[in-house]
Amino acid sequence: MRPHNKVSWIVVMGGVTAVFASGCGSIVNPQAKEALFQTLGNTSFTVFPAFVRSEGASYDADAAERIGEFLTADGLGDVTLSNEDVPITGSWGMNQAKMLRESAEDFAGYVRDHPIETEYALLAEYLILGTGIPGGIHCYVLDAQGSVAHVVLLNSHWSAFADADPQTVEDCTGVLIEVLRDDLKPN
Repeated sequence: MRPHNKVSWIVVMGGVTAVFASGCGSIVNPQAKEALFQTLGNTSFTVFPAFVRSEGASYDADAAERIGEFLTADGLGDVTLSNEDVPITGSWGMNQAKMLRESAEDFAGYVRDHPIETEYALLAEYLILGTGIPGGIHCYVLDAQGSVAHVVLLNSHWSAFADADPQTVEDCTGVLIEVLRDDLKPN
């Protein structure tokens, strides 16, 4: 995996981007991470509509479809598309790592309360600034028990985001697919 950028609170280890906030550990469960990477290519995913966080909240089913097509085409696993919108309750804030953690907790709770029939659940989250331009991208891959197996956090500090300069939700999906293509390499 190529690092998205060199930032002191992002650590890239063993093909996984682990997010560290000041004083906090990674939200990625090491056992869930290991299981995901051992089963890539022979697993299954439920992909939910992307959560688009802006002044309001919306969901993008087209993003889920594109991500599902990528997972299938790259042979990472079988895909089930969900039409359920995952409620994310955290508020917009200046601390992107905090928003990532809160959204991961909301998604984990949702997966535990609404069991999936696949081995993994995937949710993309796009942060849209007041100008209408994307300011960040998150992605969560959880196992069926709600443990975080993989997470992506991108913004203008990461070369994958800055080089692509996403202007729309569709652009965010394209950036995320390229990062996941780099991150999710079967063992």
